[in-house]
Amino acid sequence: MLTNQVLNSAPASPESVNHSLTLYPAGSAKLHRDPVVLIHGWGSNSEIWQTLPEKLSDYIDVYTLDLPGFSNSQPIDDYSEQSLIDWIHSQLPQACYLVGLSLGGMLCRSFAAQYPERVLGLVTLSTNLKFVADSHYLSAMPSVDFKQFSAIWDQDPSACLNRFYGLQAQGDHQQRQLIRQLRNMRADIDTVVGKPMLKLLADIDSTQLIDQIRCPSLAIFGAKDCLVPVNASNQLPESHEVLVLESAAHLPHLSCETQLLDRLRSFIDQSKYQLDKQQVAQSFGRAAETYDSAAHIQKWSSDQLMKSLDDSSVIESIVDLGCGTGTQTAVLNKKFAQARVTGVDFSAPMLSYANSKQADSDIKWLCCDAEDIALQDQSEDLVFSNFALQWCNDLTPSLAEIYRVLKAEGQFYFAIPGPQTLCELRQVWGEIDKDIHINRFASSNQWQTALESVGFSNIEITQTTKIEYHPSVKDLLLNLKTVGATNYNSGKSKHLTGKQHLKRLYQAYDKFKTSQDTFPATWDIIFGRAVK
Repeated sequence: MLTNQVLNSAPASPESVNHSLTLYPAGSAKLHRDPVVLIHGWGSNSEIWQTLPEKLSDYIDVYTLDLPGFSNSQPIDDYSEQSLIDWIHSQLPQACYLVGLSLGGMLCRSFAAQYPERVLGLVTLSTNLKFVADSHYLSAMPSVDFKQFSAIWDQDPSACLNRFYGLQAQGDHQQRQLIRQLRNMRADIDTVVGKPMLKLLADIDSTQLIDQIRCPSLAIFGAKDCLVPVNASNQLPESHEVLVLESAAHLPHLSCETQLLDRLRSFIDQSKYQLDKQQVAQSFGRAAETYDSAAHIQKWSSDQLMKSLDDSSVIESIVDLGCGTGTQTAVLNKKFAQARVTGVDFSAPMLSYANSKQADSDIKWLCCDAEDIALQDQSEDLVFSNFALQWCNDLTPSLAEIYRVLKAEGQFYFAIPGPQTLCELRQVWGEIDKDIHINRFASSNQWQTALESVGFSNIEITQTTKIEYHPSVKDLLLNLKTVGATNYNSGKSKHLTGKQHLKRLYQAYDKFKTSQDTFPATWDIIFGRAVK
């Protein structure tokens, strides 16, 4: 049984953990067990993050950490690099993702090198290996400029902070707005602490330890940054992913917030979730004969997507990407009788089953991955994809391939599960163990950004929630298995889900039991259309 429901998943209000640490809890919509910790840079406290913690907490717990001497965080006696690392060690959760801005990013790198078991992933914003240049490292602020800046702090800390606001915003496409925003913030920096922290900024040298960092790492730079030259990005090892935001200066999280948020979400997802596509394909192959009997949600979304198709234009060639058993491919073939229709799937057994069902049709079948579609450039008028692209590890390569095979003015229609899909099951498993039992699903904002990044325009995205009710939790799990939706993730532990595990799952799921003695499974469905 299916029903519509609007799901309220707003994050809870921030909570002060201690004088230094503030938690922005994700609440029941949490998709990740381990939190993110944001660490600010020199000259500002955690207020520098503005709305980023709240927005990022839409699916993961977020902490902001005020360094000692900033805001209500008590100063410490020694501001050497090792002393700060020891202090951070005493504050952080047991395992987390670290996001550091400038000096905060340098400290995060040092921490990740010393305590690799505590850091699941590292993101640095506007962070250099050395902040002040020397004869061995030129991609940094000239020493004479830094000495002049330090002298201003000695004479007038307030004037120095105003100068710093201007330098952080200089060159940004939102420069004036940023300066006003910065001046409205409370710096809350102990004037006695400012000087040793400036010295720390000048002293930290990450050129040697950068190769010791083993966790997934992303370094984000603003192309207009006058404090950390963008060519500092060329000094990082190949193991560190680099993103340069062309219109941003030193504070990309403020002037390019949406783009940065989506990249952070993708980074966290990718660092934890890597699908074994071969096993996924085999799972769908085993489910070929049972799929249609259990795929009620998938059938409903396909019907909705089919109704939305613009059939007023001339359609000569169609690709059903992730065609599965070929049921929807046959509908497309009938709806567009004059068009050449190709069913594409990465599961050879699924395609074999689809071919046997549609043996009398002229549909062509093609076995390949959505990230490497074996079709010619600009060969298709329409790409239709229903509940398939969530099985890609990264959106961009697949969308780039779809864009490539479409003709000019070609249309792309898709339906995929959104981030709150199976939220009940995800929540219950999270109470039992740390395994990855439910795959992650990208948000509509992530889809919007990815579609724009590969060149699509006229993008229309809508989102709806369907609730599927099952007579038992066992029936729910069996339904997922019957449609082949089994999690084959490299992050999943190797132990088997035994009887005791399942018994605990059934008991924990009981909290969602309805008055009709049924068990809900939420499907958050994103529908989209885009044009080349």
